[in-house]
Amino acid sequence: MKSNILLIAAAIFIISVIITLNLFFQQNYQAEMAQQFNKQQLLLAETISGNIQRSLEHLKAMSVTLARLLGNTSLERADLADFVSDAFADVGTDIRLDLRIFDKNGALKYSSLSQPMDISDHVLIEKAKKLQAGNTVVLNRADLQEIRFATPIYNDEGLQGVIVLNLCLNSINRKFIEPIKSGSKGYAWMMDASGTLLYHPTQPEMIGKNLYRADASCFKCHTSFEVEKKILDSGGTGVQSYIAPFGEDKIIAFSRIQLSPTDFWIACVSIPYTEVTASIRKSMKLHSILVLAIFGTTAIAAFTIVVINRKRIKAEERAKHEAELERYAAELERAVEKRTLELISEKEKLDTIVSTLDVGIFLADHNKKIIWVNRTLKDWFGEDRINDLNLEDIYGGAEVSSTVNNKMIQEVVYHTLGKRKGYFQITSTPLVGPDGNMQLLGLIHDITEIKRFEEQMAHSEKLASLGRLTAGIAHEIGNPLTSVFSFLQILRERETDDFKKESLDTILFHINRIAEIVRQLSGMSKLPPTEFKEAQINDLIESSLLLMQYDKRAKAISVKKELSPLPPVVTDANQLTQVFVNLILNAVDAMPEGGTLTIRTRETEENIVVDFEDTGMGIPRENLKKVFDPFFTTKDKGTGLGLSVSYNILKRLGGDISVESEENKGTTFTVTIPKKKHE
Repeated sequence: MKSNILLIAAAIFIISVIITLNLFFQQNYQAEMAQQFNKQQLLLAETISGNIQRSLEHLKAMSVTLARLLGNTSLERADLADFVSDAFADVGTDIRLDLRIFDKNGALKYSSLSQPMDISDHVLIEKAKKLQAGNTVVLNRADLQEIRFATPIYNDEGLQGVIVLNLCLNSINRKFIEPIKSGSKGYAWMMDASGTLLYHPTQPEMIGKNLYRADASCFKCHTSFEVEKKILDSGGTGVQSYIAPFGEDKIIAFSRIQLSPTDFWIACVSIPYTEVTASIRKSMKLHSILVLAIFGTTAIAAFTIVVINRKRIKAEERAKHEAELERYAAELERAVEKRTLELISEKEKLDTIVSTLDVGIFLADHNKKIIWVNRTLKDWFGEDRINDLNLEDIYGGAEVSSTVNNKMIQEVVYHTLGKRKGYFQITSTPLVGPDGNMQLLGLIHDITEIKRFEEQMAHSEKLASLGRLTAGIAHEIGNPLTSVFSFLQILRERETDDFKKESLDTILFHINRIAEIVRQLSGMSKLPPTEFKEAQINDLIESSLLLMQYDKRAKAISVKKELSPLPPVVTDANQLTQVFVNLILNAVDAMPEGGTLTIRTRETEENIVVDFEDTGMGIPRENLKKVFDPFFTTKDKGTGLGLSVSYNILKRLGGDISVESEENKGTTFTVTIPKKKHE
């Protein structure tokens, strides 16, 4: 009897403990669920802010690029509208914007939507005039539901005008914020640094109102705006809880969108707290019922079985428990072994991919110390320096930006990375490490060759312009100068008057000076000394096409590349690139209405052969023998020196160039380059 009472008391005690533990675990699960959901909400808010930030930065970069392009041309050009449309051709229609261009006196030169000018435009233009080239001033007009960018236009003569870009907030909201849904009741909204509501899907009538100047209509669902004020005063990213006076409590995740050093927007994602914990409450309730039911049934059965045959049940339970343990142990061992093999395989694949990339990859901790690098960076710095690297070594000793924990950094620096020196493009993004501290993952691209090709292109253009100028001067001045010189000598020999002979001597002296200047100018148009070194022909073709991709004339041209694998050759890469650029430009000029440029490479026993085939207007048969002659051209603005210079370069390199053409069908220039160095 006493033993039964003790068993019942023990059962009641165990049930109480289970209920208490169940409530305790439910609260812990709810807290853990809320914490995990906070991370998801914060990631969603950061995604929204990151998308908007990148979109705004892209538009600002395009505005700066357009300003640079306009600085190299004239605001009075007749095709200014087409020029601007081409520059912004890749901007979609999902973001509504108005682009206007003013000259330095404030006169409107171009407007995409013909929007009238207001007082804020004058203020923005005056601020932009004080900026240096490549900078942008931002004006946030929450009252007009728009944001404005202004970028100055400079050239060698100074300020030429200002570009003003107006972005409609409604289009930004529709693209980035309106589609966001979190759960069944969650949504996204946005406000600016002054506390003005920029977008709210459930309270559209509140858009444009400020929480610091709230009126009676603002307190229909709020008793105060303390949570929103805390969000504005925060560092930029985080989570806040909103305790509603009526209705449902909410969790608000927010992330900052930096417009300028002093102005920003904040994107927020709100979701009711009950939606976060609803599933865990339902699951724990069902779990509690099942636990109690199972425990009650088991207790009754156990009491009955214990009374009948306690020893037998204990033996059977022990044997069953041991068998289950053995089975679970075997299954766990197989699962661990399988998972270990999968992890090893994935790690080997990842190591192979990272090791084969010709890109430096590094990981830095919150103390700016490099804690991991890939094989490429090890080769650049050497194994002995890897353990002592920090971010200052990566960024060339400059002070590392304080924003590395908040957003992506992308910059081009020139310095020495271990054994390699040149231009490096560094892209980095923050991430949370296993210890909870911020880490920085970075990629380093060596863009030295791209920079070199850009410089070569600029150098080639300068040489071509100088050659055309000096050759024209020598040609136009040399012939009449020779006639003048001859007649002066005849007059001097026949003159007997001393004063006239002295005057003629003075004239002859200055004529000789002019002739010497003409000879010097003619000498400047000659090709530079040849510098032979190993080069890849396919790489030179790619770099030549890369240099021409921003030429407006080439936009309607389709380039088809049929490049065969080729061995390296010993040649002058710079002069050969000039030849390729000249041939590509000739093909582009031959196809003013668009067409296809096909570039083929092939290998013979002794040479490398490159074909440049266009679908242009072709060359008349009677002109084919004269295309390589100096000053022969069929272009309205041509000088006739491009193919002549290319011909001379190839002859100096031991190669050759030929042409085949058919009118109204196209032209093919064939370039032959020797595999070995030309002696």
